Amino acid sequence: MSKRRIKRAFSLLLALLLLLPFASCSNAPAEEAETPKEDVRPGVTEVEETDSKTPNWDKVEKPDLGGISIDIIQCPPSANYYDALDWDEMTGDKLSDAIYDRNRFVEGQLNMTLNVLKEDGAGNKLMQSAIAGSGDYDLGFDLIQSYGGGLLQKGLLRSYNTIRTIDLTEPWWDQAALETTTVKGQSFFGLLDFSFDMLESLTVLFYNGELITEYQLDDPYELFLEEKWTIDRMVAMMEVASVDVNNDGKYSIKTDSFGLAGREYWFQPMIFTSGLELVSWNDQDGQFVMHLGEERFITVAEAIGNIYVKGNPLVDYSDYDAGRIAFKEGRALFYSRLLGDYNNLRTNEDDYGVIGFPRYDYDYTGGESRYFVQNPDALFLPVVVGDDNGDGKGDYDEIGYFLQAVGSYSRDVTKEVYVENAVIGKGMRDQNSAEAVRYMMAHLGYDLNQYYGLTSILQGYGDSIMANANYASKAKALEKQFAKLTGKIVEAIEKAVEKQAEYMG
Repeated sequence: MSKRRIKRAFSLLLALLLLLPFASCSNAPAEEAETPKEDVRPGVTEVEETDSKTPNWDKVEKPDLGGISIDIIQCPPSANYYDALDWDEMTGDKLSDAIYDRNRFVEGQLNMTLNVLKEDGAGNKLMQSAIAGSGDYDLGFDLIQSYGGGLLQKGLLRSYNTIRTIDLTEPWWDQAALETTTVKGQSFFGLLDFSFDMLESLTVLFYNGELITEYQLDDPYELFLEEKWTIDRMVAMMEVASVDVNNDGKYSIKTDSFGLAGREYWFQPMIFTSGLELVSWNDQDGQFVMHLGEERFITVAEAIGNIYVKGNPLVDYSDYDAGRIAFKEGRALFYSRLLGDYNNLRTNEDDYGVIGFPRYDYDYTGGESRYFVQNPDALFLPVVVGDDNGDGKGDYDEIGYFLQAVGSYSRDVTKEVYVENAVIGKGMRDQNSAEAVRYMMAHLGYDLNQYYGLTSILQGYGDSIMANANYASKAKALEKQFAKLTGKIVEAIEKAVEKQAEYMG
């Protein structure tokens, strides 16, 4: 019998012996509970082994990494979004301090140092380091659309699937991103619970509660619960709220009222909520597939095109900042922006709610409704990294141990601080919005065009939306270009696999 079981058995026996003399005394004093031992983990108290508050952290390996430094280069964090990987000191902000505590704790547990260098052009500097073979940086953290596909096709990225110390099936790795972006069994884009930028980059609709009441419109959240939150219902609400305030026959974002203002996000959010995507990877056939010319896609795209077609007075996405001002002044019913933009709405006088984009209908069963994540920052793993422990090999195993540790701890502790204290506590003004945001976070959608640099396909789709025409003909015109571009991507991935074989062996 283990020492722990012996101790428990002894404790139970002692408790029974103590109870026997007082069996008839209803007012007998209760046995004083043992004071739990203090735990050094920030924000965590020790609990029973079967009821751990850190189940993910508990199961990952935590080897001694011998004092190595893991160097990550990232662009300077935004003042408006939570995309910082580390802080130099405590700031007093709950989330910033939780990130600081997490990193210092993981450093201590693994005997290593995290060194985050905040410099402009992080993706370019990572590329230069990989080309030179200098291994100046172990990881890069930058926008996927700006660097992901380009670095991959230049043969400068290593797949996370090839790192022996990483288990991509664990929940702290974004499973929705992996499912979408993994090609030929390889994933080159690190989206995990280390940064929360994929959540900050979630596209949402803020809606003006005062205008909902003034025009006696349906609550979008109630429509969502009743499975009636469709594109048609949203358009009908937009028509009521769009007003030519000065009656000059023209609509100006600076003076008039609009049904929808903000960003258009390549017109993709309602494609994703409708269970579709512009491009997908077919693993069985081993090729990318473009869906622009398919019947269902055209039907949904036409409904979206009715909103975003040039000249529609209900919508203005020509000036993002002017759209925010219009929303804050009560001149926009819906405001399309990233979730993290709540930081810019704290002074908003009118109450606002948060909801996901509507879908085309609720009858379609061909695909899951998801909520579009616009071009988040991701971790890039270069083909050459440092060799801090001097064993003649790049520190890939050590990087893997670190990512598993920091991801699992974030999943257990830090992520909840982000959701509860930052997003819900500071950004949501009602419980319905908080529930809507939690639901969207659990159903994220990612675009392969952004990840693999297929900007011409995005542009072709965007042109069709703005004209609300020629979807099938545009798809036909793009077929050869699409095949050529995606063929190069597949070839680049196959070459990367060959280069990684020596490490895996």
